[in-house]
Amino acid sequence: MTRRHDETQATLEKQVRRRTERLSEVNELLRKQIAERRQMEADLQDSHERLRHLSIHLQKIRENERTSLSRELHDEFGQTLTGMKLDVSWIKRRLSTNDGHGPLIERLDSILEALDRTIDTVQHMSSRLRPVVLDDFGLREAAELAAWDLKKRANISCEVISDPDNISLSEAVSTEAFRILQESLTNVMRHARAKKVTITLIKKKDVLSMRIQDNGKGITKKELASPRSIGLTGMQERAHRLGGKLSIEGIRGKGTTVTLTVPLRRTDPEGKEE
Repeated sequence: MTRRHDETQATLEKQVRRRTERLSEVNELLRKQIAERRQMEADLQDSHERLRHLSIHLQKIRENERTSLSRELHDEFGQTLTGMKLDVSWIKRRLSTNDGHGPLIERLDSILEALDRTIDTVQHMSSRLRPVVLDDFGLREAAELAAWDLKKRANISCEVISDPDNISLSEAVSTEAFRILQESLTNVMRHARAKKVTITLIKKKDVLSMRIQDNGKGITKKELASPRSIGLTGMQERAHRLGGKLSIEGIRGKGTTVTLTVPLRRTDPEGKEE
């Protein structure tokens, strides 16, 4: 009996050792898998941050190129076309229909109309690239220009409310806020079927708040969540770069409200104090 008991005990101990070893192997495998997953998450986070910084860098390059091209269109092409218009007008004033110059005057009028359309197109292109007024006078004046453009192009009434009247902002904040405004108004023209838009700019206690509200059909949750909404994603990314928040809310039949909130005392992505 004692021998059989000893053999049974030895068998049980052997089984326990095997199970313990197996559990140890499983635990080690789990530890390796957890470590690998954590490393993958760290690598993914690092990759995400690298892509974000690359996006910021590329966006700055693009903005600089836009500024340069906008200035060239405004200063070079705009001035040249205006000079041509003055010359044609000067020639026209010195001609008389009584001297048989009627057909020539008609042709000059046609040229003047074409020059007016071209000047308008150049100004619009320059404004879309980057309004000179944004750099020279600030976000309020750039918003007024965008409101005027919305009225002219889409016959949508647009009001700008600013508190205070003159809001001083860094170049980075002005640029990103204006691009968000620009994209919002583009969406209004394309999708909202609105008749009126109100742009509200408020700077209070080192916080900028910009609200774009329309009275259109109202954006839906499906549209907000759609992966095709690249413009909306870009707006969110711009707000993130500023350390701010962007909310987009739609009420069916009543309109859409886009609200940007940005803290003004912070460090930008390159470590410079704004």
